[in-house]
Amino acid sequence: MAKYSLSALQSFLSIYQDEPFWIGLDVHKRSYHVALLRADDKAFAFTTVANPEVFVKQLSQLNIQVAGVAYEAGPTGFSLARALQATGFPVTVAAPSKIPRSVSPGSKTDRLDCLKLAHYCSKGLIRPIAVPSAAEEAQRSLLRRRHQLIDRVRQCKQRIKGFLLYHGFEETEAVRNWRSDSRENIAALPLLPEGRLTIDSHLRELEFLQQELSEVAGQLEQLNRHPKHRPVIRALTSVPGVGKVVATTFHLELFRPERFHRSEEVTSYLGLAPTVRHSGEKTPRGYLMPVGQKRLRSLLIEAAWIWRAKDAKASEMYNKLLSKTGIPQKAITALARKLAIILWRLSIEQRAYRPSV
Repeated sequence: MAKYSLSALQSFLSIYQDEPFWIGLDVHKRSYHVALLRADDKAFAFTTVANPEVFVKQLSQLNIQVAGVAYEAGPTGFSLARALQATGFPVTVAAPSKIPRSVSPGSKTDRLDCLKLAHYCSKGLIRPIAVPSAAEEAQRSLLRRRHQLIDRVRQCKQRIKGFLLYHGFEETEAVRNWRSDSRENIAALPLLPEGRLTIDSHLRELEFLQQELSEVAGQLEQLNRHPKHRPVIRALTSVPGVGKVVATTFHLELFRPERFHRSEEVTSYLGLAPTVRHSGEKTPRGYLMPVGQKRLRSLLIEAAWIWRAKDAKASEMYNKLLSKTGIPQKAITALARKLAIILWRLSIEQRAYRPSV
């Protein structure tokens, strides 16, 4: 239930019904903190329930001219933004790292946060992020589930190796490389009954995770065969070194590639754009900011190594970059940035890779 005085709100809105209003939201799991900002810079704040449909209905009943609604991206996702868009309200979802911050720390409350967002929205100081559709978000969640399972399989294997090390068993080659006979090697170890129960529990967990990974990978493969995705995946995998995993991750994480107008926007989104700090006579140095798509960035760097080995043009670019920097990590990151730009263009044009271009 909304927490505010109805008469106070009506009084706040009455004489400015025909003027634009800006709305800032501080979105939480159980409540929305809302700030209405008038054209004369006066604000009214209240709290309502965390329900997109209820909030949109309340906003429509105010019968005001909404110039913009802004809130920070967070764990509540994009359902609120999609509900506002469906009703015709202009909404801006802001990346928390891109919102202007004061130099000195001050008070922080939900009310102050939504007021700040309303003011920034009215001045055009918030850079919006792309809001995926429900279908795009669902497809991306399936992809991210695959990555989560890969991480959990690796962690489970590490726990098994750690258990064997802790109890003084030498790691065999089969266990070290997780060959098909690794289970037989572990079963042959002279473990005490409780230790056997422990390692069996680890092995059951590993088997379950591997089965889940196989199931999700199959579902992603089926998704890639959909007529909407098949031409893009085919175009991306035409680049030497880019397999199904890299292509699928790039395609689904970069949803709607046409929304990027310049290659610099793509590399910035992926966290592959160097940041330059130049002041006075100092020589500017570029470095990568730890933002963007971390998983995709690491996959692109791995793919860049294979691309360099299989493509003469990529090898030539890498050698040229290496001669300038002298650091292989910098050179391969720059090559991964070039690879990302090529994949972006291929996603839009849906054509095969041409090394001579």
